[in-house]
Amino acid sequence: MSTDRTEKSYVFEDFRLDTARKLLFRLPEEKKVRLTNKAFEVLLTLVENSGELVTKDELMERVWADSFVEESNLTQTISVLRRKLGEDPNQHRFIVTEPGKGYRFVARVAETGGNENEALTEPQVRNEDQNDKGAAGRISNKLKVFLAGLALFLLAVVIAGALYFGKTSQPSSTSEVRSIAVLPFKNIESGAEDKLLGIGMADAVITKLSRTKSIVVRQTDTVIRYADATPEAIKVGRDINVDAVLEGNIQKAERRIRVSVRLFRVNDGALLWAERFDEWETNIFALQDSIAEKVARSLSLELDPEDRESLRRRYTDNIEAYQLYNKGRYFWNNRNSEDLTKSIAFYEQAIALDPEYALAYAGLAETFVVLHTYSPYQTQDAFPKAKQAAEKALSLDNNLAEAYTALAMYKEQHEYDWKGAEVKFRQAISANPSYATARQWYGEFLAFLGRTEEAVAEVEKAVELDPLSLSTNTARAFPHLAARQYDEAIAKLKPALELDKNFPLALYYLGRSYDGKALYERSVPEYRKAIESSGRSTYFISALIYALARNGKRTEAERAFAEILEIAGERPVSRYVLARCYAALGKNEKALDELEKAYEERDSLMIVMGIEQIFDDIRDETRFQELVRKLDLDQVSSSVN
Repeated sequence: MSTDRTEKSYVFEDFRLDTARKLLFRLPEEKKVRLTNKAFEVLLTLVENSGELVTKDELMERVWADSFVEESNLTQTISVLRRKLGEDPNQHRFIVTEPGKGYRFVARVAETGGNENEALTEPQVRNEDQNDKGAAGRISNKLKVFLAGLALFLLAVVIAGALYFGKTSQPSSTSEVRSIAVLPFKNIESGAEDKLLGIGMADAVITKLSRTKSIVVRQTDTVIRYADATPEAIKVGRDINVDAVLEGNIQKAERRIRVSVRLFRVNDGALLWAERFDEWETNIFALQDSIAEKVARSLSLELDPEDRESLRRRYTDNIEAYQLYNKGRYFWNNRNSEDLTKSIAFYEQAIALDPEYALAYAGLAETFVVLHTYSPYQTQDAFPKAKQAAEKALSLDNNLAEAYTALAMYKEQHEYDWKGAEVKFRQAISANPSYATARQWYGEFLAFLGRTEEAVAEVEKAVELDPLSLSTNTARAFPHLAARQYDEAIAKLKPALELDKNFPLALYYLGRSYDGKALYERSVPEYRKAIESSGRSTYFISALIYALARNGKRTEAERAFAEILEIAGERPVSRYVLARCYAALGKNEKALDELEKAYEERDSLMIVMGIEQIFDDIRDETRFQELVRKLDLDQVSSSVN
């Protein structure tokens, strides 16, 4: 446990602890918070050992060593400190109790040398020291002159040094920052709406900074996992490999929003910038603009006029529409059928309130293009709706990476326009090089075309940009699966399954890899887990049917196919899924019939044919070869021939 008691200050959230004068101040107005000597010593001990458990015995020995007191004194002092720090009784954001052990100070602490705000607090000090007011008169005039001259000289030296070294050290401190993560802002309130406000605030800053192209910004799907936790910012920065981390707290009171933000450099934990904002709730957009601009300024980002315009760009002035967009974005990141449906509803409500909301149209487009992967049934009009929404978004802002990405998926999976899809993917990456989703989907597209090395490069770039995303980590396996490199695919799936052992797509890819190695007894349980996790996806059920049939369990395969036929009687099911089932059960003519219908209906799942061995038994059929020619799949003929 730390015992160094040199004169210094500690800054945490809205407070500064001055060890020289044994005072606690509330920032930024430097308002003194009155504490007893014992309370100050307890707080200082906890702050000095931030993040570490300080036992009750250690605190009692440190603070009450010269007294005979009971443990209740410590408990009462902790209660007083929590009240002075403004903690919610149900949510301790500073001092956490470890039952039966002691206490832990959990807020991020920045250490500064000495008293940085002497000028602001000097009047208070003079008031407190008024009993010594006659002492100064006993100093001779000559000594006063000498001391004043010496002070001026030292001040000049300090200023000159600051100017000289500031020119060299300040740029080096910010030039090292090439990537940043904006963590979901923590709301002092605990309701679901308040949580979404914190996520939305971070997402807005991420969006603004991403569009400057001057810095790599971790996307929302990477940081959103920290919305329900209270992680230590520097540790998060190291975990997701960034140079700087921005964290903040939000408090709403009487229709006002108070936000405290801090920007830390990861390699040494230095506090680069901190500020508190206080705005009316209706000025939330101005608040977001101000935070993004000041972060850019504190990092000395080189911004051209287009970048500056991007920082100031607002996509809506409607508070309610903005809140609905945040909900849509939140549920989109969950990537399951039920939440994607909710996401669509929220985006559509946001658009109803503000028909010019470009980001909401882009979000709607991206949601429609992933429905076929995560939904248990096919939505025939999903891709046309995606195109319509994406084009509307681009008509409002022609530099939206999300909209270009959705259009690329439309051209790839609905029009089968490979060249057009690649153009749109490249436009998306050009619009926002930090947008991991565009990189991921482009990499998967390249894998489908048989361009394995390029595919691996793009997917790995996506993981670099979004290292904790389930989607990007799962995508690492796809190029190897497409190239029939099954051992490599299995190895690449390990990080994704460590993040979530029940992620449906990762389980499916694992099953497909085992199928490729003819290890059907191992693929079957993976498919079963994928089916349950996905809400009974018919696509995953068709994979199970194939594995069961190949493993000699025809009765079980037929039973699973009966479930698909039952679903097909209630709602649309992919023709491609039906073709897989018929092929697995040896009904080749029916399989070819369904494949041709899938092509005519522009079934989005047709594109996976490039990696499917489920059609090996019919790949030499004339009708199958004709279909390959129609799809213009000469580039991937090695995968299907």
